[in-house]
Amino acid sequence: METLKLTIKDFGADRYYNGPVDVTDFHGNIEIDAGAGWCRFRSSLKATGYIESNGALYADGDIKSGGDIDSGDYINSVGYIVSGGDIVSGGDIVSGGYIYSGGYIYSLGCIDSHDFINSGGYIHSGSYIKLIGPLRAAGDIESGGYIHSGDYIESGGDINSRSDINSGGLVTCKNLLNGKVASGKLVETRVLDQAC
Repeated sequence: METLKLTIKDFGADRYYNGPVDVTDFHGNIEIDAGAGWCRFRSSLKATGYIESNGALYADGDIKSGGDIDSGDYINSVGYIVSGGDIVSGGDIVSGGYIYSGGYIYSLGCIDSHDFINSGGYIHSGSYIKLIGPLRAAGDIESGGYIHSGDYIESGGDINSRSDINSGGLVTCKNLLNGKVASGKLVETRVLDQAC
């Protein structure tokens, strides 16, 4: 698979991409080594392989990858963020749409979505998790702050939150290890499994 390597010369003084290759539907991997700071895209950033950046990623459209999305800083998209693999950020993950990952989602900062969040693995946030739609993870959900979902919260593992958990529906997990359900109804499935 081809790997497109972008450097500081592919970005203008405003930090927006101005390179010759169309990155709105790239068939291969994209590696960005443009130093610290934002790497901006005036439209979507899409690759059939992985997307990797040592700086922050910002797209006026969507960010989509068939593999992992890995950023040493923020990941910010006006549209959705979709990864066939893991999503890893050294800062916040912010999406104007939904966030979908075939693997885990790991952020040292907050995770903020204007729609749903769905992870095929665990979800870890060093700060809060906030979204309008449902929050689903096949594994554990861990938040360094609060968890606020406008819909239900469903974890295939445990939930560990350093602050309140607010849900517009059920909060389902194996065990609530830490945190308090301030709104919504808690259903711990490990307790149900032991009762059967």
